[in-house]
Amino acid sequence: MAALNAAIRFPNYEAQRRRSKANYEFDLTETQWRIDRSTTINWALMPDIDPTVYSSLVLTTARMAEECSAAHAYNCWRFTRMYFFQTKHYTGGLITKNQLLNLRASLSKDNEYKLGTIRSYLRNWLDWEYPGLEPDLAAVLDRLTLAGNNKGGAVLHNCAHSGPYTIMEQQSILVWAGSSFAAGDLTLEEFTWFYLAFVTARRPVQLSALRCGDISHLTEGGKRSFRINIPRAKQRGYGFRELMRDMTITQDVYLVLMNLVTQVQTEVLDRFSGLELADLNALPLFISRRRLLEFESVGDLRTVLVDRPDYLHATSSGVGQLTRSISRKCDAISERTADFIHFTVMRCRRTRATNLVRDGISGTQLAYLLDHSDIRQLKVYTGYTPEFAVRIFEKMGDAMNLLSTMFEGRLIASEGDAIRGKDPTSRVRKSGGVQVGNCGGSPACHSGIKACLLCRNFQPMLDAPWDELLVELLEEVESQRELGASDMVIQSYDLQLAHTRAIMNACDRILRADKECS
Repeated sequence: MAALNAAIRFPNYEAQRRRSKANYEFDLTETQWRIDRSTTINWALMPDIDPTVYSSLVLTTARMAEECSAAHAYNCWRFTRMYFFQTKHYTGGLITKNQLLNLRASLSKDNEYKLGTIRSYLRNWLDWEYPGLEPDLAAVLDRLTLAGNNKGGAVLHNCAHSGPYTIMEQQSILVWAGSSFAAGDLTLEEFTWFYLAFVTARRPVQLSALRCGDISHLTEGGKRSFRINIPRAKQRGYGFRELMRDMTITQDVYLVLMNLVTQVQTEVLDRFSGLELADLNALPLFISRRRLLEFESVGDLRTVLVDRPDYLHATSSGVGQLTRSISRKCDAISERTADFIHFTVMRCRRTRATNLVRDGISGTQLAYLLDHSDIRQLKVYTGYTPEFAVRIFEKMGDAMNLLSTMFEGRLIASEGDAIRGKDPTSRVRKSGGVQVGNCGGSPACHSGIKACLLCRNFQPMLDAPWDELLVELLEEVESQRELGASDMVIQSYDLQLAHTRAIMNACDRILRADKECS
């Protein structure tokens, strides 16, 4: 396999050296990849297979190692190797539906979960558009029914790794993105890409085709509205940006977009003087800075904007790198997998579709909101809408241990240990004025305990009455239920409840350890 490994040629835009989620560097052409302190992927164990399939297998595994936990990436690779490539089911050439169906037929009920892991792996392979898979394989993946799935689980996109996010996962990843951007961990371009993907559910090719002039606002009758004009994609007979569709956005989204518009336009103005408003509006929102360096005059820039209108827009590999970077940085936790949440634009699209179905929207209206020309492909994006477990503490499982560990490092024994301990305004209180912690962030922030529970700058107190706060939150949930609040409102408390329980667990661990030492 090492000889085959050396002979593989990857596309020029695919970096040869990569860095795993656990921050271990590895090389695509090396036989062994160490992706965390105890996990190694050994390509010498792979049998000889079709070179195209092999190269795509390497690229898919590498990207999963970058964006997912080492354990999940390794299991996907191991199960695919052992139960597919090293068996009679793989007969060479492209991976086909018949090969997968034969594998499905050979598995016992107890082992069907392994095909579920292989399926999520192949779904990422499809989403990232690497070659080596039969064109209609996606339809077969969607129809597979595996033991252990929830009722109706034949729809692939309930998959915890590649399907739509649950309500709690949506909260977690949004809170993470906002906090990471505020802390400078996400760049403005990364945060805008994330936010746009999340709220618009548009394809990467549509988002990368946006220009600075596509964002606008209007005041009518004393009311302001905010709009974005998004290019359409996959429309037969039409070229780049020839079809557009207007979309209403919130002021928050508008402000994020305008910040990126200002950044791009300022960057280009620093390089070219004499640009007019029409030139600035024609600049891509997600611009290829490498290609921008090729031009030396305003005339050259204007010529390319007319003659090759797509040239300065970020390439598919460029926006792919944006998505990868976001996913690599994401440390939001999934309650279903007890692992880091894997971010992809396609998952945002599936989440948006599932949320719309949950709200009773379907058919042509759903197709319009997802920018489809008809309803035939909608099933690709929608999953079953009931949540996957009964209630919050029953479904958290091992994820609670990881959350508790994260809070252990932020607990403070007294106000003197707090980052802003000398500032009385940093005190965070629950109802009744009881202090439960301190704010380590901006003195201007006074969002209240429910927001603090989700904030990375919150420093919980070790001896605070967390059990009382938990009861108060549960009573508030019950009160909302009695008032007839929707499931969406009820589930919006899940993350605060989970974080409160995680803080309680973290406090118990520290107090128990102190007791054992004394």
